[in-house]
Amino acid sequence: MCIRDRSVATRSLAAQMTALVSVGVLISKMDTYTGLQNRLKLVTASQNELNQAMKDTFSIAQATGQAWDSTAQVYQRFADNAKRLGITLEQTASLTDTVAKSISISGGSAASAEAALVQFGQALASGVLRGEEFNSISEQAPALLKAIATGLDTNIGQLRAMAAQGQLTADVVIKSLEKAKVSVDTLFGKTDFTIGQSFQMLNNEVTKFIGEAGKSSGAAKLTADSI
Repeated sequence: MCIRDRSVATRSLAAQMTALVSVGVLISKMDTYTGLQNRLKLVTASQNELNQAMKDTFSIAQATGQAWDSTAQVYQRFADNAKRLGITLEQTASLTDTVAKSISISGGSAASAEAALVQFGQALASGVLRGEEFNSISEQAPALLKAIATGLDTNIGQLRAMAAQGQLTADVVIKSLEKAKVSVDTLFGKTDFTIGQSFQMLNNEVTKFIGEAGKSSGAAKLTADSI
């Protein structure tokens, strides 16, 4: 094969690989968007509530530079406790915003921030913050524990003791975060976005664009049905 023929073949292969990667990305983003909707459908009672939840979680993720999917998971966990604790969807969004800002203040990498959101969501799901979740958040998002401690008018050492005794139940954590909101908002206002957070925001935008386009055109369902 001559040099020219090899060059043409190489460009053709590169084009095919690009197409494959693009298709993979499209499917991944549509799946992420569908997963987001499915997650929030579980804690909303109507299409209007679902639309509001999608809007709120996206806005929070973009305002704080966090992963949309992980932000939605925390929102879902708060909403799971909403009926028992008598909190509204508006309060659920406010609490999620405080958590996301606290994690942003912690200044870790995008991966650490996402892991902290997931761990916190798991703690809410279990009904108490302690053990592995507490230790993980302590390492990856210390500002979140500081916010909880502030709301409880205590320090991190005493907070750790409360966690060990199983006293950081979901209702205690929620009340503490509500009290700490003003403090967290003030601290967050002093921070700047990192490059990693900016890329996360772009990733969220791409997920939203592809997800909405796929839903409106029926492409996501058609692809899933075809597979």
